[in-house]
Amino acid sequence: MADVQISVIDQQDTQVVLAAASDTAVNIAVPGVQGPPGIAAYFDVADTTYTIDEGNKSKIGRFTSSSAVTVTVPSGLSANFDCMILQLGTGQITFAAGSGVTLRAALSADKSAYQYAAISLISIGTDEYLLTGEVTS
Repeated sequence: MADVQISVIDQQDTQVVLAAASDTAVNIAVPGVQGPPGIAAYFDVADTTYTIDEGNKSKIGRFTSSSAVTVTVPSGLSANFDCMILQLGTGQITFAAGSGVTLRAALSADKSAYQYAAISLISIGTDEYLLTGEVTS
């Protein structure tokens, strides 16, 4: 039987590493806690208005409304903020810039393109964000 090592990488992103004598490692995310890249946490939204906040950082938002949705991006999010938005319901999502915020997108696109669209919101500067993915104007 191989030796097994269990360690916590840091206090913000909890990660368990199992390492065998052969130096192979298996990463396991702890449910409900942001884990290593590639393992996502989710937040669910059924409302027709929503304001992104720091708690949404590096998570995937599942929007399920059958009515149009407005998502506001406020000022003051962290410099490396990012999240993904999924339009799972039939309600198209429109992105609105909060006071002092600039949203950038190809062809000034600011809405989800269709049901099941996936959109990334990525910080590209202080209070400046790129909308990318399945967006339309």
